[in-house]
Amino acid sequence: MSLDAQTWVWDHSRSKGTARMVLALIADRCLDRDYIAYASVPALMKRANASRTAVRDALSKLTKDGELKRLDDRKGPRGETYYKLPNAARFLAEQAAEEGRRTAPTDPKSAPPDSVAGGPESRPGEQIPRPGGSRFRPEEIPRPRTVVNRR
Repeated sequence: MSLDAQTWVWDHSRSKGTARMVLALIADRCLDRDYIAYASVPALMKRANASRTAVRDALSKLTKDGELKRLDDRKGPRGETYYKLPNAARFLAEQAAEEGRRTAPTDPKSAPPDSVAGGPESRPGEQIPRPGGSRFRPEEIPRPRTVVNRR
């Protein structure tokens, strides 16, 4: 999901400079279709290579412009702030609805399978067999020569 959010930031966001970078870093952490992610100011500072003041200014500008919404009722595992990208969520939902209108319903028999038969996604936890003969088997292991220093 973060790829959709990141693509929206790079293609449609009106933010500039550090604000754009901070928004992209938050978009990188989005995991679901609600485009919600958590981040801390120190983590954003480190990843954006920006000062605390620059990150805080960027967050307030993004919030003021409506590209980022702070969710005060939720906290991350270490007390991080949750953010939502409302414009990205709205845009991508509209795009998905438009795609749904353009495509006709397909026959379930003709739809491509979700995963390749026999692939690792079809049976999680099962070990993938290794082809025979792929191990390195030296014929003889050379032994290091010991040098005796005789005077």
